[in-house]
Amino acid sequence: MGFLFLDIESFVAPDNEKSGLNPFHDESKVIVISYSYYSLEKAPVGSQIKKPIFLFEWIIGSEKELLKEFFEKLVGFYSNDKMLKIVGFNQLAYDLPYLFARMKKHNISSEKELFDMLFTDPRHIDLSQLAMAISSKTKKDEDFRCISQKVINSYFDIPIKEATGKDVSNFYLKKRFDLIERYVAQEFTFELLYQSILDYFLYVK
Repeated sequence: MGFLFLDIESFVAPDNEKSGLNPFHDESKVIVISYSYYSLEKAPVGSQIKKPIFLFEWIIGSEKELLKEFFEKLVGFYSNDKMLKIVGFNQLAYDLPYLFARMKKHNISSEKELFDMLFTDPRHIDLSQLAMAISSKTKKDEDFRCISQKVINSYFDIPIKEATGKDVSNFYLKKRFDLIERYVAQEFTFELLYQSILDYFLYVK
């Protein structure tokens, strides 16, 4: 049993903001995949938390090679872990469907295998959905709408990223890759958020 904490960044074209959320536009592409895998029976805490691995499209050379490298990592995780948990923030609505579509476009594997690896086989823990049941903002008037990672992080006093996903695309166009690297490092607080949410559910009265 293991945990794969996962996040992606997609490109938002200046003249087509939908390209960042809809993977079927001509300008759409994945530019960063961030992940951290733990071969543990329980989610990592404290000193067990390690720095994530970042795969950058501009370093690897192309989106296709980026996706291919991550797919091979997934194959390796599953070969050693049949009870893999994928943990992310809104990954069921965004990260995984986007990855599936872009991997399909580049013929990384068959549709069946891609769907199984991203949706059927893993146990999913979507921190965004859990956060809706916790945040005082969503509890108000029983309003369970999706909230941002910044909001739920602030609820638990977890560090908050400075920029936005749209800023990342602007950095990408300007080739300010150093700013993207800082952003994704700030954003990857999923282990802390998962533990905070878990503690909340375990000890709430």
